[in-house]
Amino acid sequence: MRRYRLSSIFLLVMIAGYAHSLRAQQSDVSISPSLSLPRTAGTSALAGLALTLAGSPGFGLRASGHIALKSVSSGAVGATASSRPWIADADAVFALSGRPLGSRNRTAASYGFLGIGRSAMDTANVGVSNKNWSYGVGAMVPLATSVDLFAEWRWRMSKFVLPTARPKPTRSKELRFGMSLHLARPG
Repeated sequence: MRRYRLSSIFLLVMIAGYAHSLRAQQSDVSISPSLSLPRTAGTSALAGLALTLAGSPGFGLRASGHIALKSVSSGAVGATASSRPWIADADAVFALSGRPLGSRNRTAASYGFLGIGRSAMDTANVGVSNKNWSYGVGAMVPLATSVDLFAEWRWRMSKFVLPTARPKPTRSKELRFGMSLHLARPG
């Protein structure tokens, strides 16, 4: 038990030591509430939240989770939804034009992203969970020093193969839009 406490304290001291260097690099942390509209028939809109960590204006890492606004039946006779469908993603985000990330000097910009994800839909009869990968493009417009509006298209691949693979894997589309609130104060 004592060894666990010492290692936890050591880890916290290491993180605190790097906080100053991250601040000097104009790193950015943002929280983004959003609404995702899948283009799949019978799927409800999903509300979600994303956390983005960016060390430069041109690259960041984002983790997001979305849950359906209402339960949707799987279509099977006698199937009832026991939990709402959900999606979780981890993305690498990179600038295509402008400065979409960073704690200051952000501009109207376009960006691309590439990530992996997991989605699930559980019913009383069947639980379905899928791993996937996705890619897409987006645009953002800063409204204030710490607030941005964004919209993005995401293509989600059901298998870990290239989109040009034969036979073609199932691919779905999503439109996602929302706002980003930057937590790091401009330096």
